[in-house]
Amino acid sequence: MPSAWTSAGERGDIAMRSQTYTATARWFDGVENRPQEVRVRLSRNHLEFMPWPPRPQASSSMPPSEAELAASRPSLPGLRRYTRKGLTVGEWWRGSPTPVGLPDGGTLWIPPDSAMGRALGGQSLTTQLISSWAMVLCCLVALIALVAWFDRQGAGLLARVALPLVPKQLDIAVGDKVEQEVTARWLKPSTVPAARQAALRQRFEDIAGRVFPGQPAKLRFARLGERGGFNAFALPNGTLFLLDGMTQDLTDDELMAVLGHEAGHVKHRHAMRHLVQGVGLVAVAGVVMGDFSTVAASSMASVQTLRYGRNAEREADAEAQRLILREHLPNETLVGVWLKLRDAMRRDGHTSEGVEWLSSHPPISERLESARRAAQNADPVR
Repeated sequence: MPSAWTSAGERGDIAMRSQTYTATARWFDGVENRPQEVRVRLSRNHLEFMPWPPRPQASSSMPPSEAELAASRPSLPGLRRYTRKGLTVGEWWRGSPTPVGLPDGGTLWIPPDSAMGRALGGQSLTTQLISSWAMVLCCLVALIALVAWFDRQGAGLLARVALPLVPKQLDIAVGDKVEQEVTARWLKPSTVPAARQAALRQRFEDIAGRVFPGQPAKLRFARLGERGGFNAFALPNGTLFLLDGMTQDLTDDELMAVLGHEAGHVKHRHAMRHLVQGVGLVAVAGVVMGDFSTVAASSMASVQTLRYGRNAEREADAEAQRLILREHLPNETLVGVWLKLRDAMRRDGHTSEGVEWLSSHPPISERLESARRAAQNADPVR
């Protein structure tokens, strides 16, 4: 007589029997809230269970033995049989019951740490990782390494790839907003004589037309603080600011080299790459809408932009050297700029090197050495 728990094919398959599991579980039929105690048998292709004690009530309330299960008859009331393919099984967790959804709406709860629960539910790779301290530690180390790489290189690479997708009209819009902001909040009118301003402006416009053809370039003079500020900077709309301290201390040739450096920032769209990298395209759009202060604060807070700034400065230095050669300026022109910048830093109480990792510019010694090598080895561009 065939058993209620096995088919004829299953009885003859010894390998299958090694994959047979039995357990006492709780069954919710999907109608009543009260669970029922059932005896479950799991084979290779089927899951079967029946209430225990079986109906009508047996004299013993102890769970059946393996022999009693094997001797069960199909006529016993309450016997249910499902294919394993029709089951919806939750993942197995150590110390927790395993839920098994049945096609008729009922649910079986296999007891914790049961071999049947593990055979049914198994564990996904994610669950195995979560449940293993060693794997969690390895994943944490990998995540830290990924974040460190993205902070140093990944964000810059993504910004470089995304930059061509940003229309140049956005450079103009962002530059105009920033120009309004810095002019109103930080800069004062220049005290450099108007005649020298006009002469420098005319000379730079002539040079920019040859070295940076088709690129917007507008020179403005301003003052920052009591000493005027020994600095220059470029905005993405092509406006270049020369501060009075630098204008007064550098020669005209040296100022042209500095302006070539700043025009190089505009040429390579360093300011826009900085914004895309540091705060994203959504924040760049915020600049256009007038929320520059928030974006500026976010940009200053980005550690990644410090390292990226050094690479941009080196790229702009190469543009300054190209201008020197193209315009037949003395090869040592850029060397003089860095020497005077170093002296100005010392007057202001800053070291010439600073902390390289925290600096947004390459060390002065590096820039001096690079400029000297270029002056010794370069031939003028004809």
